[in-house]
Amino acid sequence: MLLKRWPVIMFLGVLLNISVSTSKTAQAYVLPPEQIIKYVSKQTARIYNFHFVVWAESPDPELPKAMIRREMVMYAARPDFLRQEMAGETGTDITLVSSGRRLSVTDGHLLAEPLRHEDIFAILLHANSPQTLETLLVSEQVDLSQAHISRFDKRIAYVIGGPPGGGKSPQFWCDKDKFLPLRLIGRRLYHNVADLVDIRFLAYQKVGESIWLPWVIEFYRQDELFLRLTVQKAFFNERLSDSLFDFEALAAKYPPPPPPTEPAEKPPEDLEQMRRYLEKKYE
Repeated sequence: MLLKRWPVIMFLGVLLNISVSTSKTAQAYVLPPEQIIKYVSKQTARIYNFHFVVWAESPDPELPKAMIRREMVMYAARPDFLRQEMAGETGTDITLVSSGRRLSVTDGHLLAEPLRHEDIFAILLHANSPQTLETLLVSEQVDLSQAHISRFDKRIAYVIGGPPGGGKSPQFWCDKDKFLPLRLIGRRLYHNVADLVDIRFLAYQKVGESIWLPWVIEFYRQDELFLRLTVQKAFFNERLSDSLFDFEALAAKYPPPPPPTEPAEKPPEDLEQMRRYLEKKYE
């Protein structure tokens, strides 16, 4: 009886061996992080600059599940310039970012601010060298010593940094075939809190010879969406004026906000304190 089953046992053993061998091969076929970064930068280096007209959506603080939508114009150029313009209550609100510096103009007043996660996404789309990309990932605390394969948005993706099985640590995700940026999970100090922010690049469209751009970019903090950019118009590799990214000109044009006014002293309610208050006021 055992002899009759022997071919079946041998066949199952061969299948098991093939399965184990295939599994080991699949696990071994993960490019090293430095090679992944090289291929990604080769893809993003095709874009020198871009100009987007987008819908910027953020949660309405007064209406649960409702979104506030405003039109925004964005300009991005190498090495790390980003300018955003949006219609405000008293004019155009402007944000200018580069080299760790951030200036914003709101209601006609200039304010220097710390960098935000919303400011760094553009670098991922036009990084022109592996060093540029590595510098960005290190600044977001991504571990460049490890990589694995996962799935995101119906795509097979390479993942640099963090252990497999979740997005609870700094990681960089890219498409396994086209090496397009898909996701950046980074940690940055924001409002004195080291938040983990997840930037997702979605709905890629081909806009030129071997050039792809995401049509939707989403930003999550603590798994909650706080900003969505939906591209309406996209222009790339066009001539952008240097004046768009002139910090000194922006600072010279707009004054800082006025100092906060101190609240008027409230008269005391106690009669004796009121007497002293009036004597002091009119002495």
